[in-house]
Amino acid sequence: MADRPSPALVTIHAHCYQPPREDPFTGEVPVEPSAAPFHDWNARIADECYARLADARDLEGHRRVNLFEWVSFNVAPTLAAWLDRHGAHVLRAMVAGDRHALARTGHGNAIATSWHHVILPLATPAERAREIAWGLADFRRRFGRAPEGFWCPETAIDDDTAAALCDAGLRFTFVAPSQLEGGARSTHPVTWRDGARSLVLVPYDGGTSGAIGFTNLVQDGRALADALLRGAGAHGVTSVATDGETFGHHKRHGEMGLAAAVGHVERSGEARVVGAGALVASRDAWETARLVSPSAWSCAHGVERWRSNCGCRIDHGRHPSQQWRAPLRHALRWLADRLDERDGAMSGDALPSWDARTARHAMFTSCGWFFDDVEGHETRILLRFAARAIAGRADARELEEGVASRLAIAECADRSLGSAADLWWRDYSPLVHRGEGAGVA
Repeated sequence: MADRPSPALVTIHAHCYQPPREDPFTGEVPVEPSAAPFHDWNARIADECYARLADARDLEGHRRVNLFEWVSFNVAPTLAAWLDRHGAHVLRAMVAGDRHALARTGHGNAIATSWHHVILPLATPAERAREIAWGLADFRRRFGRAPEGFWCPETAIDDDTAAALCDAGLRFTFVAPSQLEGGARSTHPVTWRDGARSLVLVPYDGGTSGAIGFTNLVQDGRALADALLRGAGAHGVTSVATDGETFGHHKRHGEMGLAAAVGHVERSGEARVVGAGALVASRDAWETARLVSPSAWSCAHGVERWRSNCGCRIDHGRHPSQQWRAPLRHALRWLADRLDERDGAMSGDALPSWDARTARHAMFTSCGWFFDDVEGHETRILLRFAARAIAGRADARELEEGVASRLAIAECADRSLGSAADLWWRDYSPLVHRGEGAGVA
């Protein structure tokens, strides 16, 4: 193994993602009252986070900074498609930042991600291959180059997913330290191997990443810089990762603290701030390690959060059970399989558009299982995509009866609402048969 880099290398990754909020019947995002005073949550997060990352004020350095020139990042295709129409200046800043990093370090800051935010270990092999292929195609179209790395939604990965990333020509992905077998807590990259296949796993520093997301650390640029420099001390490299919406939305003025931290690290002479591609390339080889397969960064039970009542939840008092998760996945899995049997599988060669076939993939967006109740906003979006996948078909009644029968045991937390099947017959069956496109309540 080569000597540790000098100076040390620091990677800060921002996962920029919003789910597909478009009404699949109209192609437009409906008003989302909870996002007020903005029209919807995409608009709010873009204003509070992504636009500010593109033009951050560094009060200590007395400068304005396009942080996409300095931080590693991914932009989900569903978010990028929305930014095409409503935030093109942000996308331009992302592309410019990637090119600046490429010129500065030889590696761009942007990495790819799947087209939809699906849990890849729970996808079929064909679905997983399509989601990766679509994500790579979107990346090449936007950034004008092939990606080196890939962000797995929720960092959810297993050995089959790692193999699929290798087969797609990717070099690395991020993981939580707990996703490495043996409970490793390393913050330097390691290599996963399967025969001739190899994939570099970049485990982020869990302590500092958690502090960025859940304390006020990111609002103190000097303290954040000190934490990053300490993290780089042991191995000469360190990385942190968090949701992009941390900077400005979850943490007010977080983008300012981040800009100040980048300036402090760069001026210290002890470390350089680089993208993950440059960090991974800083050594010819990394020690090998094995994955906890399957696993994710937001579930202590593998990937059970997206298919069972595993105990992971947002509100531990109000929603004690998520027994609805399994029947919801079962219902949508049944529907997807029937559609594939009757229509043939979609191709991964061409980028998808918003139509009934794309809705068949979008209905597995992870957010629908992440929160606490089947009647929640995010889960309702999935049911709307299911309705769009069925609408207009000669076999629509048969398919929706099959879906509803499997949703019947998915009980709402508010028992007066019945089950997800009751929600389906009341709110979504009319869409199937009338093709109406009212917004999600």
